[in-house]
Amino acid sequence: MAAAATMLSIQGDWDQVLREAEGEVWVSCKIPGKPTIRGSLTSKGISSDEVPEVTASEEFVVQEVTKNRIPVSCPGENISSTFLSPYASFSHIHEKNVSYLDISSGGDLGVSSSTDQTFKVWETHNTEVKSVLEGHTRDVFSCKFFPSGQEVLSGGLDSLVKVWSVNDGSCLATMKGHRGSILDIAVVADGQNVISSGQDGTARLWDSAQGACIAVVDDSYSPINAIAVAEVGNAVNLGSPKETPSNREVGTEGKLVVLAREDKSLEGVSLHSRQSRWKKGFFCATGKPPQNLRRNHFPETS
Repeated sequence: MAAAATMLSIQGDWDQVLREAEGEVWVSCKIPGKPTIRGSLTSKGISSDEVPEVTASEEFVVQEVTKNRIPVSCPGENISSTFLSPYASFSHIHEKNVSYLDISSGGDLGVSSSTDQTFKVWETHNTEVKSVLEGHTRDVFSCKFFPSGQEVLSGGLDSLVKVWSVNDGSCLATMKGHRGSILDIAVVADGQNVISSGQDGTARLWDSAQGACIAVVDDSYSPINAIAVAEVGNAVNLGSPKETPSNREVGTEGKLVVLAREDKSLEGVSLHSRQSRWKKGFFCATGKPPQNLRRNHFPETS
C-alpha cells in the first residue's frame, strides 16, 4: 500500500472570498508524520481585469493568479498545487447533502443522490433535470452510468440493486439478494453483468437485464465498503472456474475485482474463476499489485 503524500489544501469557496476586499481563506500543507502547516491567503483588491491581488502568510507563496486559477506553493516542503475555480455551480438539483455522483461517458449527463431522498439524472450543460428515479424506499448510497449512458445502476439502504432508464426514469430491473445495505456497485464491460457489495459481507455478480444473481463472488465476515473492477490480462494468474460458467455471464474473463472491507483489509478476487488471488497486501502471482491497479484503484493511505 502506497504511503500518503504531502498535500496542499485550500478553503472550498476561495474563488468567491478572494474577490472581496480583505477576503481571507485558509490554506494548509499536510505532511505525513509531521504537524500540518497552516496559513492564509488574503485579497488586497481586484485589478482592472478582475484578477484578485493575493498575498500569502508565512510558509506559503502565491504567483500568477488569474480569474479562475491560483497557484500555491509551500517552498519549505517543496510542494505546489494549482487550484481551479468551478465554472458552474449546480445548487438547485437537491435540497440536502449530495451523497453520490457520476457523470456519463459522453459528459452530457450527471446522476446524483441526496440525503433529501431524491435521485435524479440531469444535463451537465444547463443542470436541467432529465428524470427523477423513484423506486428505492430508502437512501441511495451509490449510482453509476452504464457505458452506453442510457441506463443507470444504483444501490441503497433498502438492500436493492436497480437498473434505470435515463430517458423516462423507469426501473428496468430490480436485483434482490443482499441481506443489508448496498455499499458499492460496478458495471462489468458493456453492462450485461454488474457487481454489488454490501453490509452483509457479500459481493454478487448479476444479470442486469433479468435482475438475477449469477453468483456470489465473495462471502466474508466483514462488510465490503468498496469494489473496483480492472482488466489485468496476464499480469495475474486468475485461475480457471471449477464449474462451467453460466451462459448469462458476459465479459468477466481477465478481470480482477478488488474488495475493500470494513476490517481494513483488501482482497483481489478473479471475477471469472471466483478464486482469491491476494489478501491484505499479499499478491499471489507477482509479489505486487498489477501496474494498472497501483494508482487508479488504491487510495494513498499512511
